[in-house]
Amino acid sequence: MENQRKPYAHKVQQPNVIGASARPVYDKAEFVKAIKEEMPDSQLLNQLKKTFAEGEVLLEEHTSNDNLYIIIEGYVAQVKEGDDIKSQIGMHGPGDFIGLLSFQTGEPVFTTAKASTKVVTLCLDHHNFEVFMTEYPQISKTLQGLIFSNLADRYRKVVLLHVEVASLSRELEEERNHLKEIIKELERTRNALVSQEKMATLGELTAGLAHEINNPASALLRSVEYLSVNLPVMAERASALPDTGLVRFFFEAGMSREFADTASHRARMKELAVQFPDLPRSMLRVMAEMEPGVFKKLKPFVDSCKNRQLHQLLLDAYQSGVFLNGIRLSTSRIEYLVKSLKSYSRQGGKDPEIADIREGIRETLQIIGNRLKDIKVKTNMDEPCMVKCFVGELNQVWTNIIINACDAMKDQGNLFISCKPDPQNKQVIVSVEDDGPGVPDKIKQRIFDPSFSTKTAGGDFGLGIGLAITKSIIEKHHGTIEVVDRQGGGAGFVVQLPMA
Repeated sequence: MENQRKPYAHKVQQPNVIGASARPVYDKAEFVKAIKEEMPDSQLLNQLKKTFAEGEVLLEEHTSNDNLYIIIEGYVAQVKEGDDIKSQIGMHGPGDFIGLLSFQTGEPVFTTAKASTKVVTLCLDHHNFEVFMTEYPQISKTLQGLIFSNLADRYRKVVLLHVEVASLSRELEEERNHLKEIIKELERTRNALVSQEKMATLGELTAGLAHEINNPASALLRSVEYLSVNLPVMAERASALPDTGLVRFFFEAGMSREFADTASHRARMKELAVQFPDLPRSMLRVMAEMEPGVFKKLKPFVDSCKNRQLHQLLLDAYQSGVFLNGIRLSTSRIEYLVKSLKSYSRQGGKDPEIADIREGIRETLQIIGNRLKDIKVKTNMDEPCMVKCFVGELNQVWTNIIINACDAMKDQGNLFISCKPDPQNKQVIVSVEDDGPGVPDKIKQRIFDPSFSTKTAGGDFGLGIGLAITKSIIEKHHGTIEVVDRQGGGAGFVVQLPMA
């Protein structure tokens, strides 16, 4: 029966032209066609044939594998599973390999392979693989070509990843240079305004604007510098993985991270330090920022010492997402601040919108997070607080008040932020308190004047002239702001805005 089989080379012989002779080496369709043509007369191929029903698992993640599956018919999904998350990261069809890396290296299976349809495969163990290569030399030549093609695809993906990283690095560098020019232009504008007596007050406000823009500008520069250094390294390390789905997951998780108050973050760090005493504080700090669902996906790599490099890579991906989100928020804030120099003087702009002002407070805390690293932030913002407002302008308010509190406490102490609705009076009340030295009664009435600053007066309170901008914005929104004494010591700012 074997002697009656026609040679494979005779069936697929091609004209001797460029590309034609090499085509079968990389053509999955030709390879599958040849297998199907040989199968009716081949006892060996029929022995190797293995069929899977829809939903049946070919290979399971983290298990050992001694088989190489070659798909002849149907489709197989590649799935990465976590404790609570299951992500499909690839789909394979006729002519593709399942289990190639684990079959060759002996490493555990990295992803689960599950039949999406009825699937017909050739199932080769190491012994049958050698027999197959000997029994079907021409088909084996195509098989080897496909293996090299698979590796070439992986290499192309790595190259494309490096190209994308290089492009992003160039864009980040251009953004940093553009930002420096914006800051210089803002300073030139401020100097021109101050020189004009009739715009003396606006010049003072511009000084407050320059003071305010320094915070998102510094955060943006730090983020750009971090990503410029770490993205190429992270991409190179990620290219060694069979799939980058994990890296992308943690990167996107970092981009969508919700801000956690400082007290909760430190408490979480202490828990992790007890649970993982061998990990450095730098790793614990990033892990403490993660949402529970994200941490559950990371935990298998934390528990395994063998996966320490992958653990660090996933933390770097998460941190890169956090910094990229900071760039997005800081850029939007800076763009608004630069434009606000004109819009403030004419009190113009787009129509107000209904928004939950808690989101603006959270974004502000995230952007100025570096100023809060030695400050314990305690928040009470459980209920939605909807206000008809200009969101960007109110974000200015929260920035000014919180930065003033940091200055008053010399960046060490406790910050208390509450935001709650008052349905009876149809108001939303925002309170920002610190445990600094407080504000003397004699200057409380002057603290919102454009020309007044305790810094220039030699005071110890760190209250800048940005408060003049703050009061103007609050009044524009038909609200009120006042400075009060905090019970137990310190100062507080209470803002009341009409409820939407």
